[in-house]
Amino acid sequence: MSNISTAIDALLQARLRQLPEVQRESERWHTLGEHLAELDDALADLRAHTTMDAELVTALTLPQLTEIQLAVAQAADSFRVIASRFTRTTVNIGVSGAARMGKSTLLQSISGLDDNQIPTGHGIPVTAVRSRIFHSPSVRRAELEMHSPESFLTAVISPLHAALDLSPAPRTIAEFRDWVYPEALPDTRHRVLLTRLRELQSALMSYEPLLTGGVKTVPLEEVRPFVAYPTHEEISKAGERVGRAYAAVREARIECAFPHEHVARIGIVDLPGLGEVVADAERRHVAGLRNEVDAVLVVKRSSDTSSFFDETDTAGLGLLDEVRGFVRSTGEFAYLVHNTDPDKLHLAENLRGDLLRNVNGGEPDRFFTVFETDVRDPERVGREVLGPLLKRMAEGLPVMDAEVLAGTRTQASSVRDRTRLQLTDLRRALDQVARRAGVPEEVNEAKAAQLRSTIAGRLRVLVAELATEAHGSVLDQGFGEAVEKAYEDVLGWIQDGFGKGADTWKEEALTCMITEGHAAAFAGPEFSRIRVEISRRFAALDDFFTARLTAAWDRTAAVLAAECGALFQDDDSRQADSASGSDDATATPSARSGRDVLAELAELFASSCQPCPGLASAVNSLLDVRLEYRTLLYPRVRPDLAPLNLQVTHPDTGEQMQQVAVPLTAEGAEHLHELFNSLAEQAAFRIQRSLSQEAAVPAVVIHALVEQFEDTLIRSGTSVMEFRRFVRSYRNDLWPAEFKGIDEANSRFARVLRVTQDISKALEEGQR
Repeated sequence: MSNISTAIDALLQARLRQLPEVQRESERWHTLGEHLAELDDALADLRAHTTMDAELVTALTLPQLTEIQLAVAQAADSFRVIASRFTRTTVNIGVSGAARMGKSTLLQSISGLDDNQIPTGHGIPVTAVRSRIFHSPSVRRAELEMHSPESFLTAVISPLHAALDLSPAPRTIAEFRDWVYPEALPDTRHRVLLTRLRELQSALMSYEPLLTGGVKTVPLEEVRPFVAYPTHEEISKAGERVGRAYAAVREARIECAFPHEHVARIGIVDLPGLGEVVADAERRHVAGLRNEVDAVLVVKRSSDTSSFFDETDTAGLGLLDEVRGFVRSTGEFAYLVHNTDPDKLHLAENLRGDLLRNVNGGEPDRFFTVFETDVRDPERVGREVLGPLLKRMAEGLPVMDAEVLAGTRTQASSVRDRTRLQLTDLRRALDQVARRAGVPEEVNEAKAAQLRSTIAGRLRVLVAELATEAHGSVLDQGFGEAVEKAYEDVLGWIQDGFGKGADTWKEEALTCMITEGHAAAFAGPEFSRIRVEISRRFAALDDFFTARLTAAWDRTAAVLAAECGALFQDDDSRQADSASGSDDATATPSARSGRDVLAELAELFASSCQPCPGLASAVNSLLDVRLEYRTLLYPRVRPDLAPLNLQVTHPDTGEQMQQVAVPLTAEGAEHLHELFNSLAEQAAFRIQRSLSQEAAVPAVVIHALVEQFEDTLIRSGTSVMEFRRFVRSYRNDLWPAEFKGIDEANSRFARVLRVTQDISKALEEGQR
């Protein structure tokens, strides 16, 4: 590999190393643009709110915001373009020049292509489409980016209409086909443009099928009609029916093997000629150069009519000066190629002198490097143009890249400063909004204190009612009825032969006694079974306890719903209240159990935007309670079951004695049944009497539970703070008419603040 090729590879690698930071910079500016767009929307939303008066609306209007958004978008695009520049795997050289200067011939000498791919002509322009030509040792083809109907009308037909003051432009291909154009125009340039337009219209049939968009691949031997105007001979032969396939092509990419060294990483961009009479020619020329080429060769030929640098050449260099951007030296970006004719040396001398005097101020290569060669000679072009140019670029491109990047950053810094200034103005305006709008914290605190106080008052009344029920002189009639019902159920079971029938029971007893040789074998297990069954049947009181606990939950939920009922409405009810303007916080939940309401309240406490774990825990503790006969009353009646045992304590001596002693006969089994009946009925009666004495226990427990709940909810260490959090989170639901409008404004205000903070953060990150 030559030194030049090695240097070009090194600078391309250096570009790639800078790429990640440039991409991050592009993304930062793109993100900033998104934040500014959101800010614009958020400000408009805030200004439109009914709480904003005219003065606040004016303060929140930033006249320069749209302009800054555009500048930020341009900054993002500038870094994106630099990223594209640094991503390229080739050094791109643009080739330009006026018609008949030898531009196409120079391209042929560099690329090794011929008239079938890069047509040349005498006296008329031939290049119709911008082409990119890349060295490839193995691939030989042309990829054509085709116009769609829409892009053809926008990029080709509309500029011609605008240049001729023919408006409006056709919106469809059918409209263009049927458009009636004037026969002639007095102005020469306009006549030429009109001729181009009419030619495109008359030849529409030849290229309309090609307006497909996408990419079309063609062999290099067939590419000429797609990139060049028809020749004079073709036009003379076919007239208006001449094909104009080039009209359907946006751009061509050609790959082939260049016949020179140092070209492995080289791309050549064939640009439409300077001075060509085409609508919007200057814009198209600039668009062809901007950030897509690293240097430009401008071809100038010495001839009988062009041995001096004329206005067309000067205008072309002016365009190049414009598109070099932040590259400080025009001479590092644009180079002149003096195309000499060995048979006309005197003309070459004339142009050489003109370039020295009028372009370089009398000093060779002072402003522009001039390469002198015969563009028809590939060997001379390689030696006198391509080799020296690549050497200069290998040395100068890193400097130009640094200048482009530094210039873009400086320009972006100015945009950053202007954005900061707008944020400063906005913060002043937001201070005004904050002083004159929103809900002061003391209002929240007052509402929270009011809610806590009213709930405390209602709970206090409920606790007093439960205390009366627990400690009053009137026993709980429901509890007595439940005990009596359980007692009757036990007696019925006993009388039914302990669930087996009397005869069956006695038969089983006799069989076991005879088999085992004593009564204890049957009596011991049977005592145990009877004890368990009697306890189980009295456990039917659990239904009563469940009903009492459910009633307590319902009464507690009703107290809370009286103040927070709006939170428990279904969506339809809530929307109906909102539509009617209702602010009834005492609405109770419809067709919902107290347990469900309390469970939802606990969830609201726990999952609010400002969680209230203490309040949630108080509700959950109340819901976690279980009232059961087994745990609440069974320990108190257990002694009443003691006589139902094989071994009992003698009342006088205190010694253990066996109370079952019967003969192993049918009479003994009968006597055993009578004994078991008597003992079981006595035990059931004792339990019924003991339970009747405990009639107040369920009510006492319920009173204690609700009293504990009230104490925890209202007077825990975090109660005041958590009620404030609760109100902040749900005040719109609790008092919709009072807070909804204000909170909507606050939400919009908060959105503006958030986006402003995002913008500030993005600006700080971009400066680091």
